[in-house]
Amino acid sequence: MSASQEDSILDLGISEKVAGIDWDAYATQYDLMAKFNPSYHENISLLRNSLPDWNIPSEGAICDLGAGTGNYIVALSKILPDAEYYHVDFDEAMNEIARDKYRKLGLDGVHFLEDYIQRVEFPDDKFDLIICVNALYAMSPQIAVLKKIHRWLKPSGRLFLIDYGRRTRMMDWGWYMLKSLIRDHGIAECARFFLNSVEVVRQNRQGSKHQLDGGYWLHTTNEFGDTLTKAGFIVDDLRLCYRDYCDLAVCSLPTNDPQSPEFPPELQE
Repeated sequence: MSASQEDSILDLGISEKVAGIDWDAYATQYDLMAKFNPSYHENISLLRNSLPDWNIPSEGAICDLGAGTGNYIVALSKILPDAEYYHVDFDEAMNEIARDKYRKLGLDGVHFLEDYIQRVEFPDDKFDLIICVNALYAMSPQIAVLKKIHRWLKPSGRLFLIDYGRRTRMMDWGWYMLKSLIRDHGIAECARFFLNSVEVVRQNRQGSKHQLDGGYWLHTTNEFGDTLTKAGFIVDDLRLCYRDYCDLAVCSLPTNDPQSPEFPPELQE
């Protein structure tokens, strides 16, 4: 496939997703949801706890694709304060919240790219770590996006993915948030949350509808892993997370060592 053909397919993926969640409308209440959702904090902990195993250089290049309001870069910066961070997100309102957050924390060197991942370009072998959390499902066609990510990753780099692959059950999430809020913050705080999160509910309903319409990618854990393998990654870890609505994968690139089991069998001696 030529580069122009690939670009046309990626642009089509952008046009097919516009009817989904209105992230501009979601932006002002997104961090409210994140603050009070225990599963959101568990996802961040999964990333933080995995870092020591990956040997990311202290001044390495790290990219967050679909970075939203910047919570993952903030979490990573507490462990790797000297790393070079790239924040990629198409939504202006989300990015403004992230900019303000970084500024208050003294993270003035974060690079911003305000565009769809399908249109973003980086040099090959650029990043030591790429993270993409609950964004790939909206980046159609996923296999073409993953192949771009594959090119951007250094040979020793890691890809950390969490992706929302199951149908949203609004009542299930509502009860979960209600019970968590009462348990951890009390009835008054719970009431304030639901009064102030009308847009969160509205946008999640819109996202659920877009799932049914085929606008967002739904997948099983095995389908998720198979897609990553087809894109050329070695899947080092694959499991459920986020109350089993999401799949988590940690990926690396195949080694060029002919003695490695990851090296294509036909090229081994």
